[in-house]
Amino acid sequence: MAVCPTGPGNAVIIDSHTHILPDEFRNQREHWLAADRTFSALFNDTAALTASSDELIAEMDGAGVDMSVVLGYGWTDQDAARLSNDYLLSAASDHPGRIVPFCSVDPGWGNAAAREVERCLSSGARGIGELHADTQAWKSDDAGGGNGFARVMSLAAEAAVPVVIHASEPVGHTYPGKGSTTPDRLIALATAFPDVAFIFAHFGGGLPFYALMPEVAESLSNVYFDSAATPFLYRPDVYGVSVNAAGPGRILFGSDFPLIRQGRALRGAREADLGDADAARVLGGNAVDLLGLRPK
Repeated sequence: MAVCPTGPGNAVIIDSHTHILPDEFRNQREHWLAADRTFSALFNDTAALTASSDELIAEMDGAGVDMSVVLGYGWTDQDAARLSNDYLLSAASDHPGRIVPFCSVDPGWGNAAAREVERCLSSGARGIGELHADTQAWKSDDAGGGNGFARVMSLAAEAAVPVVIHASEPVGHTYPGKGSTTPDRLIALATAFPDVAFIFAHFGGGLPFYALMPEVAESLSNVYFDSAATPFLYRPDVYGVSVNAAGPGRILFGSDFPLIRQGRALRGAREADLGDADAARVLGGNAVDLLGLRPK
């Protein structure tokens, strides 16, 4: 396993937010653009990047990343989800100790979503996600479970696995897949399901900043934030601000590879000058604790 020689105390480096896809999505691109709303939102631009598991491993070796969490894309088509989930599980089996698989479903499938989560968790998935509220059309007040959302959240709580939610900044530039899952919607979700450990991607659209408000901090006791796509969204200062506001135990390093190269994301995280102890937690220690990982 590659170990980053420049990390604090040679601490483990875990990228908590990456994406890989099987060849079918590249070879049958037009089919999946028509079949899946999330795939269409993210990949309608022919320049959008995809990567295989082998490409991810090569990237990790070059950047000095020890382990990567691989996520789905918030699928809306069941066939797309099964194809992707199987690929992530297979990649983890092919690269033990390097790749950590999550599974993605659309809660709107109801019982079918719950069955797919159960199947994937029994096959080694360590979490659920990424989920996209905009393309999947679920709401944070779906606690009643009429569309299967509450059932998926219940499975996450029972299995003690986290759920990754795509987050959107309420201000700033637009980009493919940005959506409208803003901090107010995210905090409502965390409050509705206090027994679920959530990872709000992309620094939660800025939600950590509101943790300076005591009532908000109390509502985020079950929430973590990843740093996916930071170079496209924030200055490196965002790491220090978020650590100070939400706490050093709540921030997870993530690149959003292949959108962002892992080496570039790591350089940005290190520019934040968090100090060795906090940097070690953000760059890998928090993910080890949250996911129960055993890095070599």
